[in-house]
Amino acid sequence: MTIRTIVAVFPNANSAYDAAGAIRKLKDSKEVDFSLKAGAMFRKDDNGNIIRMEEKDRPLWGTLAGGVAGALIGFIAGPAGAAAGAAVGATGGLVVDAIGLSFDTDFAGTVATRVKPGETAVVVEADEGSTRPVDDAVRVNGGRVYRSNG
Repeated sequence: MTIRTIVAVFPNANSAYDAAGAIRKLKDSKEVDFSLKAGAMFRKDDNGNIIRMEEKDRPLWGTLAGGVAGALIGFIAGPAGAAAGAAVGATGGLVVDAIGLSFDTDFAGTVATRVKPGETAVVVEADEGSTRPVDDAVRVNGGRVYRSNG
């Protein structure tokens, strides 16, 4: 399995919530080689500001976001969002000092240019054997997927 940061981008929040639910179910599946480490959801408003989404019923994942997911959100938000992204990562209870070991700025830069105002993104850190289960969950909900090289 390969540890990756996976960003799934959707045209609206409802699609993102549906896909997040499907991804969450993958972690409990005995048929899929998938281990979810952390996750968070955010929306880019019409002005390009990053807004962390509140979970409807319960947190999307036990850990809201790890250091890498928090750093990625901060990077996408730009300089003003860096502190917010770090705070999101810190709420997950993970040490942000580890970011330097696994944070890929080229990947973050690519994703930052592709998340458009009005879109909602699900960011997860996961070990995945095959990319197909996540790709299918995202595609059926009208999204697109970006992955770090792990």
